[in-house]
Amino acid sequence: MIKLFAVIISYNNEKTIKDLYDSIDKNLFHKIILIDDCSTDNTYKIAQTLGCECFINKKNIGMGGNLKKSMQLAFKMGADYVLEVHGDNQYNPNEIIKAKTFIDNKYDLIIGSRFINKNPHKVDGMPFFRFLANRIFSSLTKFFLNINLTEFHTGFKLFSKNFHDTVPYEFNASSYLFSFQVILQSKIFKLKYGEISISSVYNHKVSSCGYLEGLFYLIRNFEIIFLFYLAKLKLYIHPIFNLKK
Repeated sequence: MIKLFAVIISYNNEKTIKDLYDSIDKNLFHKIILIDDCSTDNTYKIAQTLGCECFINKKNIGMGGNLKKSMQLAFKMGADYVLEVHGDNQYNPNEIIKAKTFIDNKYDLIIGSRFINKNPHKVDGMPFFRFLANRIFSSLTKFFLNINLTEFHTGFKLFSKNFHDTVPYEFNASSYLFSFQVILQSKIFKLKYGEISISSVYNHKVSSCGYLEGLFYLIRNFEIIFLFYLAKLKLYIHPIFNLKK
């Protein structure tokens, strides 16, 4: 039986963490663990009352850093697949049931896309400029890198043990950029990747990067694309594109 772990990465989510945990269908997961990124509110204290295994970082290491640590911990504990779950309750973890066919076919990276057969601005309330930027840059990335996905900037991802064993994601950014890097790594290492349709929530409780931070994130996307091409052409192999030995 496949061991599917949910790893909840949290930071200052005291207003959402209980609702998130209560909403998770526990029958879908072998284990649920929570790793708090040194919150300054009561997130960790609340998490300890929920019934899942909880851990806390000694210092804040960023979204990507916390996800790296969470994945490493979950696979060390015996996971076959690890689902990234954000503590702000923006994404519904139970939608992972849509990935059953991908899991049965041993896909390595399964992405939750908000853009499959719908407009998330109209359907889910995604802010217009965030929708526009996501749409444009996802389309450009799809075109230039020949990666058949509808979205590249989502926080809903399922990782396989083979991904963990193959991809040097420990060298990835500790910021939101981590989410973009893992897609390009899957492409260059010829791993199996796919996507499922998901919905999302947008309100004052959701933790999204600000517009200035988002602009810097998009600029860094071009840097990663450039490094991808250098690695593909074997001109320079950055550590994130250097296959694990």
